[in-house]
Amino acid sequence: MRTPFGVAWAQTHLSTWRAPGVSDPRLGERITIGANLRMDERSVLPANTQLDGARYHAPPSSSFENSAGTLYLRADAIPEHLAVYIDETVAPEGASNREAFVLLHGLPLSGYVKAGRFFLPYGLRIQDDTAFMRQQTGYTFANQDLGVEIGIAPHPFMASFAVSNGTLGGADTNLPKQFTGQVGVVAPWGRLSASLAYNDTSVPAFPFKTLTAGLHGGLRFGRLGLLGSLDWIHGFVQPTAFDQYALFTEADFEAWQGVHFRGRFESFDPSFQIKENERDRFVLGGGWFPIQWLELRSEFRINRDIPQRVAGNANEILVQIHGFF
Repeated sequence: MRTPFGVAWAQTHLSTWRAPGVSDPRLGERITIGANLRMDERSVLPANTQLDGARYHAPPSSSFENSAGTLYLRADAIPEHLAVYIDETVAPEGASNREAFVLLHGLPLSGYVKAGRFFLPYGLRIQDDTAFMRQQTGYTFANQDLGVEIGIAPHPFMASFAVSNGTLGGADTNLPKQFTGQVGVVAPWGRLSASLAYNDTSVPAFPFKTLTAGLHGGLRFGRLGLLGSLDWIHGFVQPTAFDQYALFTEADFEAWQGVHFRGRFESFDPSFQIKENERDRFVLGGGWFPIQWLELRSEFRINRDIPQRVAGNANEILVQIHGFF
């Protein structure tokens, strides 16, 4: 759900033009609602690769998709201190819960405690779940967990720590728990943070542990915003181990009010132990907020993978209409 600042910004400074009237997501003093819907047209261009005389081909495709549809509800049982929050997915598939937790806030050092189902405190929570830093670390909007999180935010510092099942929202199947934490500095000029997560999902028939660590940051220079992230993933499957990395960089420029252009470079190495196995992605695109609560967005994605994974070399064109409240 958008914060009060996000609601105000969306109606005053985000769009090119401002339609008459003001929208208030609050239903009285204690209930707040919100919504989010993204409708895409995704075109995958044909891909052809060649290796050692063998040719690989992936045909083109085009599809309309509901990439996101969510409803938000927050009930403030005790304003400024106790709230119940629910985040429900209604698209692209059937309804399912993303987050549902009790939040105790307004504690010393701007502290809080939440308990229930929630997104774990790791990394940059950008919207695009297909980004390597989201998809490969596993911290996406499709993955949440059951547990308890505590945090503080004495300006400009922040820290949060969570203990959870480590089962992506399901019941725990073993004794160990997942530990996830993040510390950082958040200021008007940007942010810098470090994240660490450890999860032991071992069962007698399949020992498996992962350690994930990352550095994440963002800087703002007037109309130019920069984002960067580097994540390292260490996994242990008895009797072997593997190491991966995911790199993310993005620049976003507001050409004029409501119109943004962005460029991104991503890289992912599925295994340090295998040479020349990296995957790269270049993204060029932009977005336009013509009026409040509406975004029109387009992107061209250049994907580079090893020749044998021909689908990983298919370029994509994305056109999206995004309505939110």
